[in-house]
Amino acid sequence: MINKLGLFTKRLWKRYSSHNIAATSAQIAYYWILAFFPFLIFILTLLSYTQIPTELFLSNLSKVVPASLVPFIENTVERFISYRSTTLLSVGVLISLWSGGTAVNAMIRGIHLAYNSKYVRPFWLARLSGVVYTIMLALLIIVMMVGMVFGDRVGRYIIRGLDINTGIFMPLWNLGRLIMTPIALLVVLYIIYTFVPRKYTKYKNVWPGTLVAALGWYVFTLFFSVYIDNYSKYNQLYGSIGSIFILLIWLYASCMLLLIGAEVNALYQEIKLGKSARRFIVLKEE
Repeated sequence: MINKLGLFTKRLWKRYSSHNIAATSAQIAYYWILAFFPFLIFILTLLSYTQIPTELFLSNLSKVVPASLVPFIENTVERFISYRSTTLLSVGVLISLWSGGTAVNAMIRGIHLAYNSKYVRPFWLARLSGVVYTIMLALLIIVMMVGMVFGDRVGRYIIRGLDINTGIFMPLWNLGRLIMTPIALLVVLYIIYTFVPRKYTKYKNVWPGTLVAALGWYVFTLFFSVYIDNYSKYNQLYGSIGSIFILLIWLYASCMLLLIGAEVNALYQEIKLGKSARRFIVLKEE
């Protein structure tokens, strides 16, 4: 078992090097940095059509990003919102869709490369797909927020409608709300790993990479947050720009773990099928 794991890790490292995971991760992180704050503004704009207050959304950021970044993000977003400029908001939304779409397309190319395939699409179609995926991501975040805010009301509505024992149902319901974020992460990763390289993989072969990416992301975020809070001197050395460095490192590592998950899936499938996928296939979708 240990020998097999060691061999798997060795082959995974070779794929990491040959597929330039580090460089691709840096490219994706760069575009997400450009899109990050405009994307948050875009989400907050959508939230304005619901009953969810902005403060509640920002307070839940600590469940996703390192805790030390939350004050910096809150201050930046609040300053942005305080201008209340329709033009500025519109420009921010356009930037988030453009940069986010570019980041999504870079991510898709990186995942295809894990299966030794090349993602080729007309420019307009690739750009449109990236924008659509970015909007879908924003809507998913909104749905998660609605679930966290109104989950208690929904639970009590179910109790009244189905006449369920409150003492048994509500603790289980609240537990489900608590683990909504990790479950949502698993679902999103599973969908990405299943449908992005859909011509090269099967839904049963993407669980290893999904679990590796999700677990790796949670562990990294936890330890990175502890390190920043207790040992790092970024903010002392660089001031407010230190938070930008922290955000960039976190996004870079997150993108890298996403691509590593795809490599794990591709290698697992290669071993499982007993075939070597060394051919370089050009995927051309009309």
